[in-house]
Amino acid sequence: MEPKLVNVVQAVDNTFMLIFGISAVLLVGITAAMIWFVIRYSRKRNPTPATFSGNMLAEVIWIVVPSILVMLMFYSGWHSYRALRDAPPDALEIKVTARMWSWDFEYESGKHSGTLVVPVGKPIKLLLTSSDVLHGFFAPAFRLKIDTVPGMTTYGWFRADKPGEFVVFCSVYCGLQHAKMLTAIRAVSQEDYDRFLAEKGNAAGHPGKALLDSKGCLGCHSTDGTPGIGPSLKDVWGREVVLVGADKKEKKLKYDAAGLTMIIMGPRTGVVKGYEPLMPTYADQITPDELELMLDYLQNGDSSVDGPEAGRAVAEAEGCLGCHSTDGSDIAGPSFKGMYGAKGMATDGAKIDRAYVEAVLKDPGRRLGKPSSMPSYPSLSEADRAALLKFLESLGVAAHGADAGSASSPGAPPAHDMTGHDMASPAKAAPAAKAAKPATPAKADSDHGAHQ
Repeated sequence: MEPKLVNVVQAVDNTFMLIFGISAVLLVGITAAMIWFVIRYSRKRNPTPATFSGNMLAEVIWIVVPSILVMLMFYSGWHSYRALRDAPPDALEIKVTARMWSWDFEYESGKHSGTLVVPVGKPIKLLLTSSDVLHGFFAPAFRLKIDTVPGMTTYGWFRADKPGEFVVFCSVYCGLQHAKMLTAIRAVSQEDYDRFLAEKGNAAGHPGKALLDSKGCLGCHSTDGTPGIGPSLKDVWGREVVLVGADKKEKKLKYDAAGLTMIIMGPRTGVVKGYEPLMPTYADQITPDELELMLDYLQNGDSSVDGPEAGRAVAEAEGCLGCHSTDGSDIAGPSFKGMYGAKGMATDGAKIDRAYVEAVLKDPGRRLGKPSSMPSYPSLSEADRAALLKFLESLGVAAHGADAGSASSPGAPPAHDMTGHDMASPAKAAPAAKAAKPATPAKADSDHGAHQ
């Protein structure tokens, strides 16, 4: 088999339809035969039971025919399995790292993104792993479902034959926000793909845009006017759209601060006409300050913002705030609040300062002197690093003698370090590879179009 010439989606669909068709024919045939036997050979029609000594033709038929059907299904299944597994030798390799609860895609150039961007017509080979627990990469449009396993690299491949955006789910329950672990595959022209690889990091843009990326919004909503799973965010401020309510009645909505807040945070009064109800609400995921930055970006565009909030956007985009709070509470790792000046968990007992954080970002295990579940950040630009440090410094200095990651109560999680995650509990391990947490279809009453 030449994988490059195989339409993988068609091969899988053919196998499904074959098995479904055979099953349907058997169901109808067996049910019809059962009904006919019940009527034809009822006690009323045949008061005296008949005696049978065997039927060679019937025995041959029920052995040979099922065997042929089983072998036919096996051959079709093997053909589609090979199509899924035999990646073309010229496939473009992209590394995929799953983590609670987002995806990180690393391209051959070293660029990272939270949405998988691929060129149309080019075979793509995904090298998948997980930095914490089991996850599952599930892209229904390409009939692709691959488990991601910590410490192991699995693979799969696909080819997008037309431009568009295709949703990606996590298919393995992985904790609290499993249902919201969504991203998208964005298939673009080769020119747009090259332009994407040449784009710079977050520091040059508005922190509100980085927040939209980190929450997975940009995996479904473009910023350049191209259609996707949800409508584009280009020139969204002030636009009027039509919402379809649960009662099927239509009404207009203006995208101003109130309208966008209702769409993002919920509860929603309807679904934007022409789009599926896939988008979740974010009332429990977005703080008022983050919402303000998002709205500012949607209103004023991609202008840069200085100060700690720019660093907060970097922390969001890198996934840090999925594991480290800013209010003193413990999640998977210690809170960033008051972290500076606290005693870290490194073997040398050093206190956390700018140099400590920079060393941890470059190589966590080396700075700590022990294994850490937190990855390094080789792709973090100097501007992003500086903004992140400014943000951490703005959250205050620890009280004298405090330790980073010290539990605030007997029931609090075990102590972590700044890098760090509890090595004794993989379920708490918090990855920090750059990945956007996708806006996932967690609630049936939400809508993807609403984000506009």
